[in-house]
Amino acid sequence: MTLDQIIQEYQTEEYQFFKYRDREGKEIKTHFVFETHKDYLDKYLGFYKTLDDLTEVIVMASDGVFKLTNQGVQHFIRHSHQEVFIDKEGNQRGVSPEITKAVRNNLVKRIQEIMNSDSFDQIFEIVTECKVKGFGELSIYDTSLRISSFLSIEPEKVYLHAGARKGIQILEEKGYVNRGISQQKWVEMKDLPEELNVLTPKEVEHFSCSKKDQLEKLFPHKSTGRMINLF
Repeated sequence: MTLDQIIQEYQTEEYQFFKYRDREGKEIKTHFVFETHKDYLDKYLGFYKTLDDLTEVIVMASDGVFKLTNQGVQHFIRHSHQEVFIDKEGNQRGVSPEITKAVRNNLVKRIQEIMNSDSFDQIFEIVTECKVKGFGELSIYDTSLRISSFLSIEPEKVYLHAGARKGIQILEEKGYVNRGISQQKWVEMKDLPEELNVLTPKEVEHFSCSKKDQLEKLFPHKSTGRMINLF
């Protein structure tokens, strides 16, 4: 596959996920289907724009809670990145309510700083400083993105963590980006393949994570200007 083909697929295919329970643990067994990945991001992050004040945003953002509608029924659900569950090996995954409560309490104390922020980097730094043990880099990014959405602030760089880092690592292995980029905390758009310029930084983050399996099928880059490491 070519990178253009994968990006085109990302831009046009349906995006969906299944939820067994809502945020209260009530069984809902519901499929949520979106026209595209962008449609999902718009609706997911758009929820935070509908909230009344920043304190409420901080509570919802830290907990990973947002609202979606399915067949006319509104559901408050917890994002899969933070939702607590038991994996196949019997280990508890996700972020406990006790941890997110501690983080949101720390954030509320700095609400004026957050309100005065004019860049994603500033918000990300504040959330990072408010973290506690068990609230990792993925939750830091997610919380920052949700708060930034309320404030109409967009990230200008692609932040790397978990699946997003894996996607960039695949691009690195196949010669599309310079060696070592996947180990950084973030990547400037100018350091990514030109094909990705049709996406915003937050879309590239989501693309890198959601399309990592397709990126594994990507043809190696033919340019001699980049270091290629296929193994």
